[in-house]
Amino acid sequence: MTRKTLFAVAVALTIVARAHAQNLKIQKFPDGTGQIGVAAGWKLADGGSGGAKLVGPSGAGMALGQMQFVLAHNFDRMTLTPGVNPEVPRVHLNDPVVATVEMLNLLQRVGGLSNVKIKAVERVPGFGMPAAFLRYSATLQGKPMEFYGFYQLAQTDQQSGMYYYSVVMAPPGVYAKQLPIMNAMWKSWSLSPKAVHERLDTASKIIGEVDIPSNVDGGLQKRRLQALQGAREFQKMIRGDKQ
Repeated sequence: MTRKTLFAVAVALTIVARAHAQNLKIQKFPDGTGQIGVAAGWKLADGGSGGAKLVGPSGAGMALGQMQFVLAHNFDRMTLTPGVNPEVPRVHLNDPVVATVEMLNLLQRVGGLSNVKIKAVERVPGFGMPAAFLRYSATLQGKPMEFYGFYQLAQTDQQSGMYYYSVVMAPPGVYAKQLPIMNAMWKSWSLSPKAVHERLDTASKIIGEVDIPSNVDGGLQKRRLQALQGAREFQKMIRGDKQ
């Protein structure tokens, strides 16, 4: 799929999504960190810490505002601080597309996902952080599914970073029908100031606790500051602020 075709599809989806947006029922997250408009036939299965997971008709689903601490693909696990999970995903920190493929491959190795096929990639500006939209298909727990998501990396140094993603999915037979509805719900999702602060604190804490022996002389504080900046920039992206 070409860039021009992807843009045309995005415009069409936006128009349809606006129509669906009028029929959404706003639901606030139980912990007060945000809200989202929920369409008929859909259910907010989990809303907390700013993120949202929804389940819909015929196996469709959404996971918005998810984040994962990651390490560089060539990170030496022997240098991990005691207490840090040695199974933290390893990805290429400078490329969200490669990182997403690596994350999908990891899911294929541990089970639950198979037959991944990348169908379209669109790299986009990400407020100084690499970001991309990906369209792919896969078999999820034995069932064929179509996926469309936004993926972004906030690299904190050469060895670690935060991986952010929002993804929608549905079986092939209902994907075309559900995509505009899922897009409308995605656009209605918003975070509260509380969630923004929590995410800043979480990013700072996670990165701050990972000490790399070869990085001393203020490196820890530098990573904290970079994590905070990365989280702030991500919030700008999901709120739709102008660059």
